[in-house]
Amino acid sequence: MKAIEIETRIEGGKFRQNNDFIIQAVQQFEGKEIKLIFKRKYKERTRKENAFYWAIWIPILQRAVLETWGEIRDPNEVHEIIKLNCNYEEKINEETGQFIRIPKSSTQLNTYEWEFEFKQKIRQFAMDFFNVVLPEPNEQLTIKDF
Repeated sequence: MKAIEIETRIEGGKFRQNNDFIIQAVQQFEGKEIKLIFKRKYKERTRKENAFYWAIWIPILQRAVLETWGEIRDPNEVHEIIKLNCNYEEKINEETGQFIRIPKSSTQLNTYEWEFEFKQKIRQFAMDFFNVVLPEPNEQLTIKDF
């Protein structure tokens, strides 16, 4: 057994849910070294939020890439460009001071990270790099004649 995830709530310094599972997990790892990680649980983003991203924002950014670079990029390539610029980890070479960006998966983002961090970075990136305003789901889009 590699890992066990158990959801619980802490109140008054004690686990308040799934105590029986926690006890069983402790028993299964008896005598072994373990890594204990406490991580706040957030609501996962909805399919609707994800669908809006892929159906509205990605095509807008595909068009922006075409208009700016003269290149047609498929949706996954545009998504990778976004991750590389808006959802990444920097690794630094201590000797040279150089760094690289390693894209992180957007599927691991909770609703707070998605809504208030990732989306805001994407909107800023789209404005700064492509001069494009990305709409929110409740905003009316204006169709531009070409």
